[in-house]
Order: sequence, then C-alpha cells, then structure tokens
Amino acid sequence: MDLAIWDYPPAEFLASGFTSGAVENPFRITRHRPEQCAAMLVEDEVDVALMPTMLALQASNAIDVLPSVGLVSWRYPYARLVWQGGLHDFPETIAYDRRVAQERIATRIVLHEHYQVDPTFVPYDARAPQALLDTEEDAALLVGPNVPSLQPEPFTMDIGREWYELSNYPMVWGLYVTKRDQSTDEMIEALIASGEAADDNRDVWVQAQETTASLNEFYREDLRTGLDKLAIASLTEFRKYLFYYDVTEDVPDLPLVYLDEDEEEEEEEEH
Repeated sequence: MDLAIWDYPPAEFLASGFTSGAVENPFRITRHRPEQCAAMLVEDEVDVALMPTMLALQASNAIDVLPSVGLVSWRYPYARLVWQGGLHDFPETIAYDRRVAQERIATRIVLHEHYQVDPTFVPYDARAPQALLDTEEDAALLVGPNVPSLQPEPFTMDIGREWYELSNYPMVWGLYVTKRDQSTDEMIEALIASGEAADDNRDVWVQAQETTASLNEFYREDLRTGLDKLAIASLTEFRKYLFYYDVTEDVPDLPLVYLDEDEEEEEEEEH
C-alpha cells in the first residue's frame, strides 16, 4: 500500500510511529506538498493520503475519512500572517501562494469573525514564503515547512492559535483519506497505531529534532495526532464556515469510516 504524507515536520511526527519502527508499517511512504498528496489520491497514485481538511470536505462525496487520527494543533507555526501594522492597523491586501487554499480560508474566517476586517487576498503562483514578504501587498500569508525558521520583523499572527481563540477548539489541518469504499481494517489499524505510538514516543522524537524553544513547546504541548471530541467539534465548526463562506454548496458531510468491530459494537448498542 502507498501512503502520501506532507513534507512538513508535523506530518513526520504524525507518521513517526512507522518511521521509528515502533509499529509495523504496511505502507510505502512518500512525502509531498499537501495539495500534491490530494492530487496523488485522485490520480490513484496512492492508496491513502494525508489531505488538507478543506479539500477532504470539498470532496466528501467521493472519499472516506479514516477515524481516530489526524493532524491537529492548538497553534501552528507553519501558517503565519505577517504585516507591519499590528492589531491597530490591519492590512488591506494579503499576498499568498494560491496553492495554500485551506490556510487562506482559515485566515479569512478569523480576520472577519474575530476582528471584523475583510482584506483582499492577492494570489501568487508558486511563490516561496520568503518571496511573499517582498511583494507590494500589505501583508503576507506564510505557509510551509520552513516558515518557523523565518524571522520577519513585522507583526506575526499564528493562524492555528487564532482559530482556537475564535472557536475554542484546535484546528484540524489534515485527515487521512482514501477514495470512497477503498479503506481497509489493515490500513485503519496501522494508522491509528502509528498515531498512538507517536504520542507515546513524543519526548524521544522531539529530542531528536533541531528545534527552537517555541517549536519545542509546539511539539510537546500543541500538536495532537487524534481525532478526539474536541477535534470533531472543531471539524463541525469548520464545515459550517465552509458553507457560510461559499467554499461548499452546503454544509459538507464528514464521511468517517470505522473498523468493522466498531460498527458491530454500535449496532449492538442500538439494539
């Protein structure tokens, strides 16, 4: 089986149960940009992909979401809005890489809902985060694996933290997804086991990384691998906002699948 994950350190942590050898790995794992992982699933190049939550919800009629595990965080140093003015002088235009659609809509939501401002988002093609700082726009939305290492002087807003302050829930950035009816118990069990092993071995994994104090805190305190009740509640809020902001035609379903034994237990409880 083939698994595509993001070429981001948080995704590497999510899969670290496999890469550390803590659990048996049935997958050939490759790493790509988030939107590339989604495209690879569509093109049948992989069996499972870590897909940006927004893209998964937009395709909810054609995919299955694997349960209990996902890329979840209370803050997220890999998506930051940077500008000169601070909270007393919001930007009128924001430069962004058009490939980061999910971070763009999350930024638009928090700016409108939390601060009552509606700047214009100006797309750029395949523009690196550092290069976005050099555009003529008032602000830059920086997204990617190298963003935490950038040290821009202007005001910086963590989009994950802003989502938490708006919704009171952690942001669900990515979900493990298969095409509809293509999931198996083997892949579900393996991915859940890897996420649990990542949590169990968190300290060892973090110690092996070259991190700043802030990133160290992020990996120890803010990054989660499970779709618990808070994460599901966050997904419910995000689904509503996608409809309100015309990203989807209606409130999209969350097409979670379960292990056969879980479904049998649910049926027994109903009877």
